[in-house]
Amino acid sequence: MHLSPLSLTLALGSASLAAAAAACTQLGGNTYCDPVSALSFDNVGFSGSYDEVTSMDNCNCQKTSASFSGPLAPMNEDISLHFRGPVQILQVAVYSADDQSSSSTGAKIKKRNGHHVHEHQHAVRHAKRDVDVVTEVVTVYETVYYNPDGTTSSVLNTAAPTDGATTVAIADNVVPADSTALASTSTVVNTAAPTYGAPSVAIADNAVPAGSASSASTFVVSVTEGATASSTAVASGSSSTAAASSSSSPASTSSSSSTASTSGSSVSSAPSSSSSASSTASWTRFAYYNSQQGAANGLTFLNNMGGTNGSGTWSSCWGNSLSYANCDGISAASESQTLGDVLLPSDAEVIIFTDTECSTSSCGYYREDIPAYVGFTGDTKLFLLEFSMPTDSSSPEGTGNLDMPAVWFLNGKIPRTQQYGSCSCWDSGCGEFDAFEVLSTGSQYMVPTLHTWQGTNNQYGGGGSSDYFVRPTNGSMKAAIIFDGNNMAINLLELDPSTDFTDSISPDTISQWLATNGTVVQIQS
Repeated sequence: MHLSPLSLTLALGSASLAAAAAACTQLGGNTYCDPVSALSFDNVGFSGSYDEVTSMDNCNCQKTSASFSGPLAPMNEDISLHFRGPVQILQVAVYSADDQSSSSTGAKIKKRNGHHVHEHQHAVRHAKRDVDVVTEVVTVYETVYYNPDGTTSSVLNTAAPTDGATTVAIADNVVPADSTALASTSTVVNTAAPTYGAPSVAIADNAVPAGSASSASTFVVSVTEGATASSTAVASGSSSTAAASSSSSPASTSSSSSTASTSGSSVSSAPSSSSSASSTASWTRFAYYNSQQGAANGLTFLNNMGGTNGSGTWSSCWGNSLSYANCDGISAASESQTLGDVLLPSDAEVIIFTDTECSTSSCGYYREDIPAYVGFTGDTKLFLLEFSMPTDSSSPEGTGNLDMPAVWFLNGKIPRTQQYGSCSCWDSGCGEFDAFEVLSTGSQYMVPTLHTWQGTNNQYGGGGSSDYFVRPTNGSMKAAIIFDGNNMAINLLELDPSTDFTDSISPDTISQWLATNGTVVQIQS
C-alpha cells in the first residue's frame, strides 16, 4: 500500500477550485493566504521519545532514548529563544504565573467554549468580526483503487472505512470488486454549500471495501452569512510541510515547500475567535531586556561562535559550540555581556537562555567547555517581544539565509550539544517552534510552524499555517507568545504598539489579548 497525501484547496457550491486557490499567493515554493494578528496551535503535546545525546567523545556521538509526555510535550522541557537577522531586538520580557497550583510554572488559562476542534474532528466555531462566521471541520476519506484493466477509481466519504462492502459506486463509475486499494488523501467538492445556521456539509455516502485502508484528510469549511462559501483543505500526513525549512538543521535554511499544508494538523484559515483566559493571580516578569536602556536581568545572550575570543570550544568533529555573545551580537565574548542596541545582519544569530547555569541534574548532558545555561521551563509561560526586521540590502550575495529573519524556540538540549549538525536530539523530534519565520529572501510574510513528531507517524512535522503575520520592516512589532499547558495550546498575538512590558500582567489583560480573532491550527493527536 502506498500513501499519497495531497494538499489541495476546496471550494464549495459554484465556486471553482482554481478560484479558491487564487486567493492565496505563491512565493518561493510557499503558500501565503491571509494576514492575521492572532494565531493559535491547539492540542499541542503528546507522549513519545527522542534520542538524547549522552556523550560527544572522540568524534563519537552517543545517544539514548528519552521519554516525554504531558501538555505541550516535548516543548514543555526547557527551551531556548533564538533570533536570526536581519533583526533588531528591542525588548524581551518573560513571565510566569504567580499561582503554581495548576502547572509547573503557571496558573490556569481558561478556553472560551467552542474554541477547540475536538478529537473526533467535527466542530462548529463561532467568531465575531463584521458578520458571524461559522466553521466546520469535516474528515474526508478517499480510497483509490487499481482496477484489473490498469485504470484507477476513487471513492470519497465522510465515514471511516467499514466492513462488508465489495463494490463501491461513485458518480457513474463502479469500482470492480477485485480492484486493489491504494489509500491516499485528496479533495472533494460538496454537493451543496453550508448555510448559516446549518453548517453541515453534504457528501454522498460511499462504502469502502472490507480490508481497505484510508488516510484521513481534514477539510476546514467556512461560511459567512450572505456570502459565497470558501474553505481550505489540509492533508493529514502530507509530505509537503513547512518542516522542510529546517530539514538539515533547525531554522537554518529556507523552505522550498508549501506552508499551505502541514502534516499532522488541520488549519482554519477563516477568522476564528482565540481563547479567553483567566487565572487566579497575575503574571510576574522574571526576566527582561531593553536594548535602548542597555539593561538586562535574568537572561544570558549566547551565539554559536565557540572557540573564538576565549569563549566555548571548537573541534573538527562538532564545529563551533555555544559561546557568550559579544554586545555586537556577531562575535564571541569571554564572559557574559548584555546585547547592545544593534541591528543583527542576515544570518547572525543570538540565542537567549536564563541566567541560571546548568548542572547535570538541570540540563542533562551538554558539551564540555561551553557556557551552558538552563532554558525556559514549564508547561505555562509567557514571552513578550518587541523587534524590527528591516530589509537587509548590505549583506553580500552568498550570505546564508540572506534577508530571512526569524524568531524561534528550540529544546535547550539542541544548542547545548550541536545545533547545526547531527549530534543533537533535533532530528529525532525533541522539538522546535518557529514563532515568526521568513522563509524566502526578502519576503514580507512571517509564518509559525511547530516541528515535532506529533500526529505524523515518526516524521518531522507537527503543524503550520498558510496565514501569516506581516514582517515589521518599517518600525517595530510587539508580540505575545503564550505557552498554555492547561489547554495544550500555543498562542501568538500581535500586540498594540502602546503595550507596556510591565512587571506584572493581569488576568484581564491576558483575556483581552486572547479574545482577538485569529487562525486556529489543530494538531492531530
